[in-house]
Amino acid sequence: MARIGSVVILTHSHQGLSRDSNLRLIAEEGWVRRGIGVTLHQGLASPPPADAAVLHLDLTELPADYVALARRYPIHLNTRPRSIAKRQVSRNLVSAEDDYDGPVVVKTDRNHAGRPEMLLARSQGGLLWRLREAVARFLPPAWSGRLPGDSYLALPSKALVPRWVWRTPRLVVERLRVERRGEHFVLHQWYCFGDRGLVSSYLASEPIVKQRNIVGRLPLSASVPASVAAERERLGIDFGKFDYVVEEGEAVLFDANRTPNHGDHIGSERCARLCRYLAEGLDFYARSA
Repeated sequence: MARIGSVVILTHSHQGLSRDSNLRLIAEEGWVRRGIGVTLHQGLASPPPADAAVLHLDLTELPADYVALARRYPIHLNTRPRSIAKRQVSRNLVSAEDDYDGPVVVKTDRNHAGRPEMLLARSQGGLLWRLREAVARFLPPAWSGRLPGDSYLALPSKALVPRWVWRTPRLVVERLRVERRGEHFVLHQWYCFGDRGLVSSYLASEPIVKQRNIVGRLPLSASVPASVAAERERLGIDFGKFDYVVEEGEAVLFDANRTPNHGDHIGSERCARLCRYLAEGLDFYARSA
């Protein structure tokens, strides 16, 4: 296939494509301006024709019926891996039995604290689900199996991890790995599509870098550690974002995300420049078809 003339973005029947999605900006800033037809399709029924399909489900595990739908198209992207749970992605996990006893962070096995799955369950579960959730919010963490506020729990030693955490399948424990630059902490996010990729790096005031504690941004860079690129190859993600730090010369991958977004920064020139560049990655799949 010399050129991809049309793309369909396949989304969940209860999700669609959010306003702050990077894929939306890639389509608007890149593909549409180049004359590529873009269709947004929600759900499983009556999918439109297209040269290529991008499966865009904000879920840790891909439902088999949506994967099968995407694979009807001659070029289908982001149909693997089926799971991007921490247990599938991270090589930094610790167990209750191993001999590591340094600082750790407790996280949910699912991405985004499992919030996308919770919102989907809310839309499908009705009154019974809402009642069950209302009760769970008042239970102590050891009973509900949830971290307070669904946030990360950082601890100075693995020995301080509560026993109930080890018994909770929805939670994982990782070594706390950090990268420092002067008085700040650093998090790198590698955005990639096909053979195009850029790293956006953030400076923060706390070891666990979140939007609320970011104090600065480094210039966009095309340089990514070979080990992180190899992890992308292992997972088979066509379009996404990979969070990592470099500690003592070692790149440590935290998360892989197939549906990245820039939140309130989606309208920034930095984000637009990144997405315009990533949009050209579509040509890689045309050449490879």
